[in-house]
Amino acid sequence: MIKFTTVADTDRKITQFTVDGHSGYAESGADIVCASVSSAVWLTINGIEKQNLAKLRYEERDGFVTCTISEKSGSGADILLDSLCMFITELESQYKDYLKFTEI
Repeated sequence: MIKFTTVADTDRKITQFTVDGHSGYAESGADIVCASVSSAVWLTINGIEKQNLAKLRYEERDGFVTCTISEKSGSGADILLDSLCMFITELESQYKDYLKFTEI
């Protein structure tokens, strides 16, 4: 199961997210749940980073990504992060045995 966790500040703005695990939906290379989560995560990280919407620090290894967001410039990073969470929430509703979303 993939565990997707967000951490928010007192204004409910995401300051960190972590993705941990493999979905187990299908074999590696054919797993649509894993591919969907990975694509959404990297679209968000790259979008924030390449558009200079915030400072990022991230770490990745097999089945794991953690990203800490700081020094946001405007609302662009928050829009991308909120969109990521909406996507993960929808994906979780369709594949609840393979993906768990938790907000802290």
